[in-house]
Amino acid sequence: MLCRSRFRVWKRLLLCGPGGVGKSKALGVVAERFAREEPDRFVVPILLLEPIPPDQGPYLRLDYYWQIIDALKEHLLIKELLGNVAHLMASPKATRSKLGAIDWLKVRGVAEQALIRARVKAVFADEGHRLMQGDGSQSVDEQLEWLKSLSNRTNVLHVLVGPYALFGFRNTSGQLARRGRDIHFARYHVEDKEERTAFVAALKYLLERVPLDVDLNALLSRWRWWASGCVGCIGVLKDWLVDAVAATLVQKGTSLTEEILARAMPHPARCLSLEMEARAGEHKVALHDSESAKQFQALLKKPAKASNGKTAPTPGSMPGAPHAGQADGIAEPASATLPMQQVAPKPTKLRVGQRAPERDPVGETSAPRPAGEIYNAKPSKSPEARDIHKRFGLSSAS
Repeated sequence: MLCRSRFRVWKRLLLCGPGGVGKSKALGVVAERFAREEPDRFVVPILLLEPIPPDQGPYLRLDYYWQIIDALKEHLLIKELLGNVAHLMASPKATRSKLGAIDWLKVRGVAEQALIRARVKAVFADEGHRLMQGDGSQSVDEQLEWLKSLSNRTNVLHVLVGPYALFGFRNTSGQLARRGRDIHFARYHVEDKEERTAFVAALKYLLERVPLDVDLNALLSRWRWWASGCVGCIGVLKDWLVDAVAATLVQKGTSLTEEILARAMPHPARCLSLEMEARAGEHKVALHDSESAKQFQALLKKPAKASNGKTAPTPGSMPGAPHAGQADGIAEPASATLPMQQVAPKPTKLRVGQRAPERDPVGETSAPRPAGEIYNAKPSKSPEARDIHKRFGLSSAS
């Protein structure tokens, strides 16, 4: 569960899991709860969006701005902002290629001010992996940096929710990982006692709300059959029950029977696809966690040392960095071992009639005096020197 006190610390949160596990439903429940508990009617605590894939061109970010503005356009404090971009909001998508940089900045500015004025605490982006995919013109790091900048300017947490494809976008760099958190929204595994208890409780909750006669104890006793039919995903279980109830009502039945439930059970091909996707994602998460822990402990125990005695960068920590086993086979460039060649300054050509630079003798040259000897300055015998002495009343005697 999201915590209010963490909204000012986290800038990004990734929530990933298999399809049908109930991620979208969880977003809706949390958004409704925050809206219900908010006493100020001018505050929009949670903004729930679904990023739209771009029809053409690099307009994914622009569409995201427009979705924010459109979701808050009825807010009393936001309406005055719409005048700056009303003509842009009304333009069809086909004309977006003609928008200049100024128009893009206007749309972004209005979107940021809308989030600030509505005092939004978090933006829930369902199917958030679409924001990371983009159109190929930006890398994943660039997209995450863009979201980080948007969060810093508005102090709004961005929650990206989606399938296991989102998992590859976490911890791409230390700077981004510091202000982010990742949550694995896993399915139920009935082999575990605690999870089995939770699954049976969820099944009971759904069966009690079926508008038909239900033999609750008999159906709950077949919990393993239910778990295999929905592959442990509560969303798939709900769809299964909805289809069974609809089929019963069409036949004008009054009770939910196992026969109808068996016919409404998801097709084996669908279950196979869901199971394979869930297992692949779970294996990826578990492998990444275990390997990260091993590598981190190895770095703490045996840090790599460079030839100059300084700690070398961790292998693989920088793109293109060689592994420790490859470092010995890489020859050092010749420029790093040879002394730097001394280059004499190029002489400059003098203009005709210009003197060559040289030091002119000043006064009379004499041999150096011993240290401590008092220096007696004698006036020069030149006419210019005598004239200076007479003008200032200086004596020509020593």
